[in-house]
Amino acid sequence: MLTRRNFIRGAGALTALSLAPKPGSALGLSGLKEQPVRILPKRLNPGDTIGLITPSGPINKQQLDNAVSQLKLLGFNTYYEESVLDQYGYFAGKDADRASELNKMFGNEKVDAILCVRGGYGAIRILDMLDYDLIKNNPKIFMGYSDITAFLNAIYERTGLVTFHGPLGISSFNDFVWNSFNNVVMNSKNHYKYPYQREPGTEGNTEFDRYTINKGKATGKLVGGNISVLASMIGSGFEPDFEHKIVFLEEIEEKTYRVDKMLVHLLQATNLKKAAGIVFGVFNECNINDEPRLTLKQAVADLFSPLSIPVSYGFPFGHIDTIITIPIGIEARFNATGNTLKLLEKAVS
Repeated sequence: MLTRRNFIRGAGALTALSLAPKPGSALGLSGLKEQPVRILPKRLNPGDTIGLITPSGPINKQQLDNAVSQLKLLGFNTYYEESVLDQYGYFAGKDADRASELNKMFGNEKVDAILCVRGGYGAIRILDMLDYDLIKNNPKIFMGYSDITAFLNAIYERTGLVTFHGPLGISSFNDFVWNSFNNVVMNSKNHYKYPYQREPGTEGNTEFDRYTINKGKATGKLVGGNISVLASMIGSGFEPDFEHKIVFLEEIEEKTYRVDKMLVHLLQATNLKKAAGIVFGVFNECNINDEPRLTLKQAVADLFSPLSIPVSYGFPFGHIDTIITIPIGIEARFNATGNTLKLLEKAVS
């Protein structure tokens, strides 16, 4: 069956073979390019218009209708182009069309924020087709997760615009999700401590456990997202700089050895070892019972215990129903000993 994993694995392999840099040498790592001045997007207000796009995988009409209905109930208007329902194989349209949809949404003065309806696969193919000057000159909230990780980090790295790893249009805006969304992009505060809630019905599922790998505290700007997507970005010139950052990472539907392999790739080919701290979310459906094997906890601990930085697992983000909204580029304080994460500044203007 075709899954995001299969495509990302192939794209990552090609990138690694042709472009993989030596540690610390990739374009985008510390010392080789200057980070643009940070830009805060305008806060989202009730009644604002949210633009819906599908820059990666396709959706059906029911998924679009559900997203529109849910956002209307939350007090927002929506806008989308007919191309939002396009499909070209496993993409939501051809590369040029998907890039155009994203660019046009940033340039549309009637749109206050942009929400990706779903992830899938396809972002890595169009990063060099985005109009970063247009995006920089028309800053607005841009949100999503999974494959959208590529856009979130590329836009921040190229423009300085703070982007948001948060719910998709197809996500459930339950009370927990709404609370975080509201406190980060609407009623933003100078200090906001993320709440914790274990997803209901996951008792006994170790993938949802919360535990400390390395004790300690750290402060730094937030960057990160989906591991397989980040691994596929290495050598592209769009990958994030991890040095002195609080790096948040998540994954879905990968066997433990594959998670291990991608994490090793990030550790060896980027400056991830120089991160201020590492926050792991929930690796849903990754602790697959294969023999012989390490558990997910063992694999992650083996790789990160030797690092002299705080590391913790089990924060509420990833491919789960209880997802927090994380602003990329905002200063945060991470306490791995107490398993807490706190924003130290507003994420919107």
